[in-house]
Amino acid sequence: MNPDLQKNKATHTADELLPRPWYRQFWPWFLISIPLATILASIVTINLAIDSEDGLVVDNYYRKGLAIHLDAEALQRARNLGVEADIRISQAKHLLDLNLKTRSQLAQGRLQVALRHPTQAHHDLLLDLVPVGPRHYRAELPADMARVNWVIQLSAPENGWQLHGRIDNNRGEAHLLLR
Repeated sequence: MNPDLQKNKATHTADELLPRPWYRQFWPWFLISIPLATILASIVTINLAIDSEDGLVVDNYYRKGLAIHLDAEALQRARNLGVEADIRISQAKHLLDLNLKTRSQLAQGRLQVALRHPTQAHHDLLLDLVPVGPRHYRAELPADMARVNWVIQLSAPENGWQLHGRIDNNRGEAHLLLR
């Protein structure tokens, strides 16, 4: 056998027997990636906690609790007056349309709609409804209105009644009948 070929073959097998350096192997990088991913997720979570406002905590919880009694009285007044409201929200037209049904003329007058975001108070809207026909009211909505399940409160401040409900604004059109 040729001595050069034999020497080359021996060198080749020696290179194969040497272990590869650690940075060229899979397992060290896999094991390093787990704590690294945890650190990155922690940094993102801390940034979210610092940047986002916690809108669920109420400062004056005692006054909010007392206001529940006033809300119950206003809801009962709406029932006594026979107030019903058919509300439609159109994302495409940026409009809120309301048809008011009532047994009493006392229920009519200036109306307000409060749209409360479920978690972020800075998205809340208070809209004055404009009469556009007999018992038909309308309000313009902002173009960037969030598509969430809004808590809605219809009220007549001068007449002392209000209705509550939830309206699903995740689609282009939303409809709710308040009683």
